Amino acid sequence: MTTKAVEFTTPPGQLVWGSLYEPRETDFDGNPLIYKKGIDAGKPYVMYDFGVAIPKTQAHFANEPGWGQLAWATAHAAFPGGDKSPAMSPEFSWKITDGDSTKIPAKSKSKVAPCDREGHKGCWILKFSSQFAPKIYDARDVNAPVLLEGKDAIVPGYVVQVVGSMAGNTGNSPGIYLNHAAVGLRAYLPEIRTGGVDVTGKFGGALPPGASTVPAAGFAPPAVPAPAAAAPAPAWTPPPVGLALPPMPAAAAPPTAVVPAPGIVGIPTTPSAPPAPAAAPAAPRPPAARPPHKGIPVDSYFAQGWTIEQLRADGYTG
Repeated sequence: MTTKAVEFTTPPGQLVWGSLYEPRETDFDGNPLIYKKGIDAGKPYVMYDFGVAIPKTQAHFANEPGWGQLAWATAHAAFPGGDKSPAMSPEFSWKITDGDSTKIPAKSKSKVAPCDREGHKGCWILKFSSQFAPKIYDARDVNAPVLLEGKDAIVPGYVVQVVGSMAGNTGNSPGIYLNHAAVGLRAYLPEIRTGGVDVTGKFGGALPPGASTVPAAGFAPPAVPAPAAAAPAPAWTPPPVGLALPPMPAAAAPPTAVVPAPGIVGIPTTPSAPPAPAAAPAAPRPPAARPPHKGIPVDSYFAQGWTIEQLRADGYTG
């Protein structure tokens, strides 16, 4: 059972894993995906999964304007109960990962912590899933998106926005769904390659006696084609300011209505606006030691916070 889905659009973020074109046909254990209930019980299906890294602006995703607050409200609308809600449990399936986490997920085949994955640090990683491939657009001109035909027009590493929906999943595994409907290409960053083997530094050791790095006389090795010159990546396009999101659902309680249980680490007690930034530190006072012409290296002044203007005012002539 699911609650009513609410449409939303992500801020610009980096596609960090998955494919918009190739579906997944098996589960975590390698078994075929098969409907377990309903009129299609026993029939196979596929899933299109991918992850998008959204830069953090808050210490907890529930305080992130727009999508984060909506996720928090959607979960608690589907699972009411205040601090007794399943949404307050560490086992709740948010489909949102902290990219700075050092904990290896229980179902990770690679056994790599999120913080060690390319493009994850400093971001929230949103996992999108659907049984249908998303519509894919060139949205670099946000006022005139163009449908992108052909495979791999968007690959991990590129900057995208996702138009999707979220809903509470009140089945056997309490959580929320993040479903994708359309993906827009916003800009380019270097491609992230998540497959294959990195062989850098993997070869070495003594060669067998009699071995030569030069082919025997008369041996003609096959020609190696010259690599094609890579097209230069277009410059980064800054994301627009003030992306409009759909209104919060009437049934969804605002985030501030939920007070997390004290024992759960990392969940905010009250989603609120970020504190005012601290005042800029005062300029350092000149130490008693004299400038470099007295034998003190200039770099040591810079390490203590001196500026070149302070040094010159104090007699430095370099």
